[in-house]
Amino acid sequence: MSSLIATPAAFVVYVLVATITPGPNNLMLLAVGLTKGHAAALRTGLGVATGWGFQVLLCGLGIGAAIKAVPGLATGIEVLGLFYLCYLAWKLWISADLGSAAPMLGYRGAFLFQWVNPKALSMSLTTAGLFVVSPKAGSPFASAFAVAIGSMLICIPSTAIWALLGVTFRTRLEKPGAAKRFNRAAALLLVGMVIWLAFAGR
Repeated sequence: MSSLIATPAAFVVYVLVATITPGPNNLMLLAVGLTKGHAAALRTGLGVATGWGFQVLLCGLGIGAAIKAVPGLATGIEVLGLFYLCYLAWKLWISADLGSAAPMLGYRGAFLFQWVNPKALSMSLTTAGLFVVSPKAGSPFASAFAVAIGSMLICIPSTAIWALLGVTFRTRLEKPGAAKRFNRAAALLLVGMVIWLAFAGR
């Protein structure tokens, strides 16, 4: 691995911290666990992990450099993603039931969600930039695949923890009004994430 990934120990720590800390993916997984149960939550978690791994792969193979090379493109993608997260927050706020608490259900939805998740895209660009080896140190193509697979495998237990956390507290939402309170709390948390993502690193 050391010949395929620059500083493998730092890679493991970075990906673990990046994937287990709160973000749009983990909020979505928490909501799916709460609303749909463990089977749907684990499918969604697998979609998150493989979708993000695929995004890391593409960034490692050059799409990240292409995005950075076009003036304003990375910022434009980020802004669109932030607006989409605001739209999801609004849907949560006005909903009194649990149906819209997890708008990106299932494997396919979670896989595609990575492309409108500013945190995921930022993590992918950073992960590929930091840990895919340079051509002088080895094969960048093999390294990109190794980093992508490693990212996916490390992400899986992180997503499982958030999904199962939601399942654990599922019965508490059966009380009258609990679903609406959860939706509004989730909406506020999502707005807070949007604000943090908008100003992080600035």
